[in-house]
Amino acid sequence: MIQSRKTETQSNIESILERHDVRVTPVRQLVLRFISNSSCPVSAQEIEDALETVDRSSITRTLSLFTETHIIHQISDGSGSKRYELCLDTESERHKDEHAHFHCRKCGKTYCLPDAPVFFPAIPVGYKAESISVILTGLCSSCNEYD
Repeated sequence: MIQSRKTETQSNIESILERHDVRVTPVRQLVLRFISNSSCPVSAQEIEDALETVDRSSITRTLSLFTETHIIHQISDGSGSKRYELCLDTESERHKDEHAHFHCRKCGKTYCLPDAPVFFPAIPVGYKAESISVILTGLCSSCNEYD
């Protein structure tokens, strides 16, 4: 089942930033609110289009900071652009909510599959895995109805 994200309130947004030792600014609040209220992972371009008053460089710096501080994580879904979503484990200082994603080849949306088990393969001695990415590609339920 695809999980929908909860709508974050202003105090929740500020609390997330403060827990990760990120200074609260209007731009950071806008970007984080947009990401947390999105129903699926979003690209930097989608954020820029939605937040017309915020320039591209501010969005890029904010996304970089949020990724470094594990407020969000990025997904490469095969579409050619990175997508970003709020880490479901927002209490943690590290990104620990590894889960699969589904990318619809027709509408281009990427969906979280937090309940889909992620297989962690054994890696050779001396290697250190820092993340895993599982992307399933096909038709989402909306697009599949018309195919």
